[in-house]
Amino acid sequence: MAHKCCYRERKSGTILLELNFLLMMIVFVSGVCCNSTHMIYKNCKMILADIEIARAFRYTESILRRELSYNTAQARLSKDFNGRDQIVCQKTFNNVRAYWYLSGKILYRKTIKETTTGINPFSGPEIQVVDFITVPLGEAKLGIIMTLKDTETGLERRKSFTLLLSNSSLAS
Repeated sequence: MAHKCCYRERKSGTILLELNFLLMMIVFVSGVCCNSTHMIYKNCKMILADIEIARAFRYTESILRRELSYNTAQARLSKDFNGRDQIVCQKTFNNVRAYWYLSGKILYRKTIKETTTGINPFSGPEIQVVDFITVPLGEAKLGIIMTLKDTETGLERRKSFTLLLSNSSLAS
């Protein structure tokens, strides 16, 4: 009587099929991981750009708030030669005027004191100020709307704030 084996013999060719299936699964999982990593990296760049825009806005807002709310005796809204909004401030210091204006997507402050003039940029090339709009909201209240843009990602944010002119008023 022939002795029957208690184990089944492996059919030929199944190892090759199993290896192909395993390789296919590795390629699929790698593709999903690569796509997820790319999306995380892309979103991370946008989040970092949004943070940089928020920082630039807070910096500019704090400078304008200090200058216009506390150090200005009289503020006047006008247009520059290109028709863009600018703020002309007569400072609380003797014979000092400051002009806030947008030029080449950079916000500048031009200070004139007697015979000397100084021009300082208040935004950098990484975060551009695309738009700078001034809105009179009352005799001693001023609204400012800025559009900031991150040059690397192209992300734009429109931000606005209101200034109460503590030591001055708006001149017509």
